[in-house]
Amino acid sequence: MKLIDILDATPFGIGYRLAFLTNFWREPILRQMEKDFGIIRPELTVLMCLSFRDDVHARDICEVTEQPSNTVSRGVASLEKKGYLARTRDTDDTRRQVLRITPEGRVMHDKIMTRFAQAEQKMLGVLSKQEQTDLLCLLDKVARDVENWRS
Repeated sequence: MKLIDILDATPFGIGYRLAFLTNFWREPILRQMEKDFGIIRPELTVLMCLSFRDDVHARDICEVTEQPSNTVSRGVASLEKKGYLARTRDTDDTRRQVLRITPEGRVMHDKIMTRFAQAEQKMLGVLSKQEQTDLLCLLDKVARDVENWRS
């Protein structure tokens, strides 16, 4: 039996395929990212959130990514040591810290995102432009409905 045959043997064909594709698309890039840049997955998660919006709290990152607070905290501490993010006290609630990506963090984020974008194009090369558009629309529709089905 070929391992790929499991795609047709699961009772949740779409979910399994999404996970299967994600693993084969993401994991090689994450391994290479750690080797080339010394960035690990929790750090990338934080960088991605900070690249999207300034002045974020660690709790915001936990809520958006479903990552535990200790994982996000370790990523924040490590990125700060590397100079990829800065922390300041929140003026409204001094118990909290506001996180902001640094210019060096932005450069690192962009290097890594380029690799993910290139890998995505390679993965989607089997699809026509219209099929890629249709797939994006369908996945977007499901993703925007997460609040209604995730519990």
